[in-house]
Amino acid sequence: MPNFASNRRRFIAGLPALGLLSVHAEESKPLESILFGSCLDTHDHPMLDRALLLPRDLFIFMGDNVYADKGGIPMMQEKYALLKNSRFFRGLKNKPILATWDDHDFGLNDGGSEYAQKKEAQVEFWNWLDEPADSPRRKQEGVYHAQSFGPAGKRVQVILLDTRYFRSALKKVPKEKAMLGGTSVPTDDENTTILGAAQWAWLAKVLQEPAELRMVVSSVQFAPEAHGGECWANFPHEQKRLLSLVQGHQAVVLSGDRHWCEFSKNGVFDFTSSSMTQKHPRGTPTPNKHRIVPRTYHLPNVGLLSIDWAAQSITAKIFGEDEAAKIELRVPFSELRS
Repeated sequence: MPNFASNRRRFIAGLPALGLLSVHAEESKPLESILFGSCLDTHDHPMLDRALLLPRDLFIFMGDNVYADKGGIPMMQEKYALLKNSRFFRGLKNKPILATWDDHDFGLNDGGSEYAQKKEAQVEFWNWLDEPADSPRRKQEGVYHAQSFGPAGKRVQVILLDTRYFRSALKKVPKEKAMLGGTSVPTDDENTTILGAAQWAWLAKVLQEPAELRMVVSSVQFAPEAHGGECWANFPHEQKRLLSLVQGHQAVVLSGDRHWCEFSKNGVFDFTSSSMTQKHPRGTPTPNKHRIVPRTYHLPNVGLLSIDWAAQSITAKIFGEDEAAKIELRVPFSELRS
C-alpha cells in the first residue's frame, strides 16, 4: 500500500520557494515554541545539550551553522557531515528544522556576491538539509525560502532571507576610523543591495500570503544602529525597503552573527541570539540606541520564542546553559505591526 503521508512530506519538501508559493506544513497544529540559534563552531557543547531540553515545535539555524570559510568546499563538506551526525542535530530531527546561512557557512568571511564558489556552497547547504535532488530550491540562486505552519487564525510564516548570495561589497574605513564593532560603515550608494532584485521580488509576493504572525530570519542584525560590524544599517536604503514591506504585518526579525544577544526595535522587533557555542571575547556590547532591554548576554545561548495564541502575545527569551532566562520580553500581537 502506498505511504501517502511519506509521499506528502516529500511533495511538500520539494515545493518551490519561488513566486507566491511558500511551503505550508502541519496545517492542524499551531506553533507555540520556536527555538533559534546561530554560530556553532563545535557540535559537542553543554549549550547544545541544554537546547534539546527546551520546548520546541521548530528549530531555526540562523547562519554560521558551520565554520568552513578557510578550507574550501572539501572542508565545508567535512564540517556539514560532522554537524549532521552530531548528537545535537540528530536530537533536533524529531521536529521541523529550517535554516539559512551567514558568512562562515557561505564560505567567505564577510563575503557577499563576489564569492567565486557560492554556487558550490549552495549545493552543500541543501545537501546538509537533505533537500530533494529535484527540488526547485536547488535551481534558484540563493538559499532564501519560506514556510508556513498552523491552521487559519494561527498561521505562522517563517521567512528565511539570504543576506549573502547577492550582497554588494561593504563600505570600509581604515582601522583608525573604525567603530567598536569593526571597520564597516553605512553606504550612501543606493545601487548597492543586500537581497538582490530576484529575492526582493520574491519577498514582496511571499508577504501577500495569509499569516497571523511572520518571523523574518536574517543572519545579520536588522534593527541596531551601525556598529562597525555587519548589519542592515550598513545599507540604510535596503533597511528602509524591508520596513516598508513588513509595514502593517504582525512581524518580528530573528537574527544572529554577533556572538552576543540583545533585543532591539527599529520599526520592527529584532531578537538577536548568538553564539550557541562561543563566548564573546570582549564581553561588552556595541552602542545601540534601538536596544529595548538594557541587558545583553555574552555567553553561549539559544533563543526561544513562545506564542500564546489565547493571550495574543509572544514572549522572547534568551537561555544560557543553566535554567534561568537571561533576557526576556513579552510583546502583545498588537505591538508587532510596524
